Amino acid sequence: MKKILTLVVALATCVCSVAQTDAELGKKWFEAEDYGKALPYLQRATAAGDIDSKVRLAWMVFLMQAPSYSMDRNKAIQMFDECIAQGSTYAMERKGFALYAMSVDTREERMKGIELIRQASDLGNGQASAELYRIYTDGIRSFASGEYYVEPAADTAFYYIQRAYDQGYLDGKAYVGLYIYEGTHGYEKNEALGVSLMEAAALESERRFAGDCPEPCHCLINYYKATGQPMKAAPLTKLLHKYYPNRY
Repeated sequence: MKKILTLVVALATCVCSVAQTDAELGKKWFEAEDYGKALPYLQRATAAGDIDSKVRLAWMVFLMQAPSYSMDRNKAIQMFDECIAQGSTYAMERKGFALYAMSVDTREERMKGIELIRQASDLGNGQASAELYRIYTDGIRSFASGEYYVEPAADTAFYYIQRAYDQGYLDGKAYVGLYIYEGTHGYEKNEALGVSLMEAAALESERRFAGDCPEPCHCLINYYKATGQPMKAAPLTKLLHKYYPNRY
């Protein structure tokens, strides 16, 4: 009997390990935006009960990047809702983003999306806090009329990027690092600390650092160039030009 129990535990551990590997590989390829490679891993991890994988899969369905699914955005919303019911703030943020940024241009839908993102931020989701920073930095306009649904609000934007920093999110590290480097937004100037925070953000994901945090990325590139570190500047420069070809 003891041998049978040992075998059962070993098999369960093996299944759990495989599911975890699928989730990790699915996340890796998802974040690299290689959805074809991500899909089979996310499908298996979702079937094994990994909620974050299901959220990523739902996002791919929403973006119509999962050809084995029906390409039905209502299905994606249903998947988000199932994950939200299980307590996923990641699903809350992604559904909110889908509603405010990529759905039918109505005030009701877009404000509903922003409220979902706000709820996710309040529950500790750093990605949601960073999204609110962008919302309040630029404001939200109607696609059709240009009317502001949400006015730009610098103080509110700063509140949310500081919250993203407190929640340990990449964007928060990047922007608070920039502010400390420059000595702005009430921070005492400390170039060494600012650089270390921006570097920590870049180390998490150079692609996300350049794509989502262009101002800190540009600052760090200039720092590397000024301090004779062109090899460090080169990959960030390439990515920044890729995402913002007419800006930097």
